[in-house]
Amino acid sequence: MKNSPFPPLPRTPRFPRALAHSLMPSVVTHWLGARAIAIAPEQIAIREGLRAGVAVSTIMLVAWHIAMPLMAWSAFAAFWTCLADPGGLLRPRIRALTSFGVAGAAITGTISALAGYSTAAAFAGLGLCAFLCGLARARGPVATQVSVLAAIVAVVAVCYPQTLAGAVTLAGLFSLGVLWAMLICLLAWPVDPSTPQKQACAALFREQAAMAFRLLGLPHLQTASLPTQQKELSAWRRDIRRRIEQARSAVEKLSGNTPVSPAYATLLPAVEAADRIFVTLIAFEHAAFSAPLPPETARVIRITSAALRRIARDIPAGRHAPDSLGPHIRALGRLGAHPNALSARAAAWNAAALTDLQAAWQARDQPRRDATPSAPATPWQHPGPIFVRHAARLSVAVMAAFGITLAFHLPYAYWAMMAVVVVTQPGRSTTLSRTIERVAGSVAGGILAAIAGTLCPKWLVLLLIFPLSATTIALRSVNYTLCVTFMTQLFVLVTDLVGSDTGWLLGFARAENNIIGSLVGMAACLLLWPEKSTASLPTLVSRAFLANLRYAARVATGDNDREATERARRQAGTTSNKAEILCQQTSLEGLRRSENLKICTEILFHLRRQAGIASTSWLEQATDHPPIRAEQAYPEALRHFSTLLADPASETTSQAHLREMLLFLRQQH
Repeated sequence: MKNSPFPPLPRTPRFPRALAHSLMPSVVTHWLGARAIAIAPEQIAIREGLRAGVAVSTIMLVAWHIAMPLMAWSAFAAFWTCLADPGGLLRPRIRALTSFGVAGAAITGTISALAGYSTAAAFAGLGLCAFLCGLARARGPVATQVSVLAAIVAVVAVCYPQTLAGAVTLAGLFSLGVLWAMLICLLAWPVDPSTPQKQACAALFREQAAMAFRLLGLPHLQTASLPTQQKELSAWRRDIRRRIEQARSAVEKLSGNTPVSPAYATLLPAVEAADRIFVTLIAFEHAAFSAPLPPETARVIRITSAALRRIARDIPAGRHAPDSLGPHIRALGRLGAHPNALSARAAAWNAAALTDLQAAWQARDQPRRDATPSAPATPWQHPGPIFVRHAARLSVAVMAAFGITLAFHLPYAYWAMMAVVVVTQPGRSTTLSRTIERVAGSVAGGILAAIAGTLCPKWLVLLLIFPLSATTIALRSVNYTLCVTFMTQLFVLVTDLVGSDTGWLLGFARAENNIIGSLVGMAACLLLWPEKSTASLPTLVSRAFLANLRYAARVATGDNDREATERARRQAGTTSNKAEILCQQTSLEGLRRSENLKICTEILFHLRRQAGIASTSWLEQATDHPPIRAEQAYPEALRHFSTLLADPASETTSQAHLREMLLFLRQQH
């Protein structure tokens, strides 16, 4: 099965992507990520954006030429269809787009007809539709994307009351926009289905290379304040561990798909190699906090960083030339015999990781011959309680927003209800972050759209539809706030072209309605069937403490089961990440002076240092060195604290337990 009727175009470096990397270097993206501002410039989708720009702007040109304002509904449908496109293989894309087109046409006709019949019927139909769309989340991420857009269609259609004949016409215009967008998306500018995974892996190697190169400039931080050490030690490790797990999860989605199995065979070994090299970077970072790195270690870091950057360049371009790693492997191999113990062990370790990656790339054609058919689609499962609660919450919130807009006679009420649909998530923390991002993007986009609508003539506003559509779709996986900023301008200017209101009125109405809808969605998440309280900070810290003890204990006992040690290391990193994220959130909530927060923060800092000690010891074992004696205390401590804490998931960790954990870590460090 082919991904596209046409062969994919060669992937060559493009100016926009190179510009994004130059304007948003690794240090900047890391700085933003450490402050919970997710941005992924590598995910800029130029071709997808161009397809969306063509699909939307051509319809608007026709609507402008024939003076048919209602045809803007086709433009909205085309834009939503581009958003619904999940990418990847052709058959799942057709299935997703067809599902959205059929559901959207049915919703458009039904809801607009009910709205034209009576307000009570509109409320009932809108609430039921929102509930069913909320339940559809249980079918996975693609169904979630389609269901959210279907709910958006419903909240916009309820603001277009029609007679039965008018509703049929509106549904036909919607179908026209969907069909046109499907033709553009499926036939124009074919894209490699594994492009997002390649970009994620390339970004991982770029960030890892930046972490390695950063070690050369670290000052002597042994005498620095504890907050400074905590910030320097934890932020980069947390970011790299998160990227490794995200890249691994993204690549795993390619398994079992015959047409992309070569990409899976190429990218998965790359992620595993990055994870192995991460061990030496942790060990180097731990050493850099004690004293300046010697020249031999600095040379290993430079060679490793160069190899990581080379891999990051090769992966998106699809070159994957195994011979390109040869010079780096040979250079590291020569340094493996150096008398400096840490640099020699790290050089040998990284050379082995790159050698295994080189061998995997040399054999990457094998999966094409042995590929198995794609795995069958996931069967339907009954939605769990969390999805039922979310569906009910979404239904009530949408109807509440609809009622508010009717009571206060707000223009363009669908903007408020669209905000409710988008920001209301099953999780409270996710809803809060989405609310903040939505409000910020709407305000910024509304102001920019108001300026453009006031100063630009109609013909220029029409020309702006193409770049705004293209930019919105191109940035949808980069940063949600940026995407909403351009999306707001697009919707405001399209409304400007087909409506009577212009300029500042539209821009402020968009911002106002989005703020109202976002607040309604947030209130619904907090007040209506709220989720059960998640694990507390002390509980997550105790889990991270035990996970790091298990990793250190395995290394200290000289366990030869490498896979088990790798799993323990990953578990230690992921649990520490979760605890540190909650620690940051607790600090932002105004609990900086809490005694428990201070203790937990220091425990997490010592756990990062302990991970550095364990990684250094593991490198020693890899070259037949005995483990350092200080780590012999870890197996006994693991038994003691496992008994003391019993089941951290079911019991609240007391402050006395936290103090005992902190005392143990201080004694070790």
